[in-house]
Amino acid sequence: MTKPTTSSSALRAAVPSRTSNEMLGLPLLEPTKNRLREQAWHGAAILGVVAEGTEQVWGFQGRSLSLPVLHTSGAQLWMKLRSRPVAEPHPPEWSGVASAERALTGSGLPVLRPVLAAREAWSEGGWAYQAELASRLPVRSFSPSRAAPEWVADLPAAWWANLRIALDGIQELTSAELAPVSWQEKAARSVGVVDPASWVLSHGDVCAANLGATANDKAVLFDWDYIGLGPRFADAASLLISSLDTPDVAARVKAQFGDQLDSPAELYAQSVVASHWFKRVTDGEHVDLGPALRAHMRTIEGRLCLTARVGTVRPTAS
Repeated sequence: MTKPTTSSSALRAAVPSRTSNEMLGLPLLEPTKNRLREQAWHGAAILGVVAEGTEQVWGFQGRSLSLPVLHTSGAQLWMKLRSRPVAEPHPPEWSGVASAERALTGSGLPVLRPVLAAREAWSEGGWAYQAELASRLPVRSFSPSRAAPEWVADLPAAWWANLRIALDGIQELTSAELAPVSWQEKAARSVGVVDPASWVLSHGDVCAANLGATANDKAVLFDWDYIGLGPRFADAASLLISSLDTPDVAARVKAQFGDQLDSPAELYAQSVVASHWFKRVTDGEHVDLGPALRAHMRTIEGRLCLTARVGTVRPTAS
C-alpha cells in the first residue's frame, strides 16, 4: 500500500498563523526554562558575574536567555546564553558578535553597539552552550519584535542621518574573512541571482528590534549575530521591508534612503530581503506583515521590469 502524502500547503495550513507579537509570546516549557536558567548561572559563575535584578529575556523557541549582570569589578554588563543540541552544527550566528568586534573595532563608524567583553563555551547533557558578556548600554531597542512602533517615524532628523552614515559605512569595511549572511544567500538563490563576490559587509538583521537611540540622537545597533556579506544596501532594504506595515515609518525610511531605494542594486537587495520575509509569512510567521509585503513586492517587480538591469530577478507575491 502506498503511504498517503500531505502537500506542503496542507502542512502550512495545519500550523497556526501568528503575528509578530504572537510569535514573541509563544510559551516555553518549564523544563526548557529551568535548563537554561541553570546553565545561565553556570555561565555567570565562569565569567565572574551575578544577575542584577530579575529581568530575563527569552530567545525564540528557547534558543537563548539574556539578562543584565554585574561583574565582580562593578561593571554593568549584559549576558546572553545561547543553546543548541550538540548534534547540530555550529551556527554562524554564534560567532557573529566576535566577528563584529574584528570588523568594526577602530573603524570610526558613528554608531553605538554593545562591545564584547568575554565569552565561554561548554556542553552538558547533550546540549552545547555559549555565554557572552557585552557592555550594557543605557538604552533599549525600539521594539521587542521586528514590528516598528509608529513613533519611530518621528525620531529627529539627526538620528536618521546618523543611521544612514552608519549603514553606508558598514558596507565599506573590509570583510574578506566573513561568509555570506546565511538567510540572504538562501533568499538570493530563491530569486535566481547570487553573486557573493560582489557582496559587501552587512549587519544582517536591521529592524526595529535591533535599533535604539541615545539621548543625543545617536543610532544604536544591537544584535550582530548575523553579520556577514550581503547585497549592497541590504540593511536599508531590511529596515524598509520589516517596517512596511507601519506606513509612517516606511515612508521615513524611503525619505532617508530614497536615492538608494530606486537604484538597481537596491531593487535587487529588496527582492532578496522580500523573498525571505515572504517565505516566513507563507510559513505562518509574521502574518501581520503579509498584506503590505505583497503590495510592495508587486511594486519591486514593476520597477525591475522597467530597469531590466538586475538580471532575471523577479520576486513573486502571488
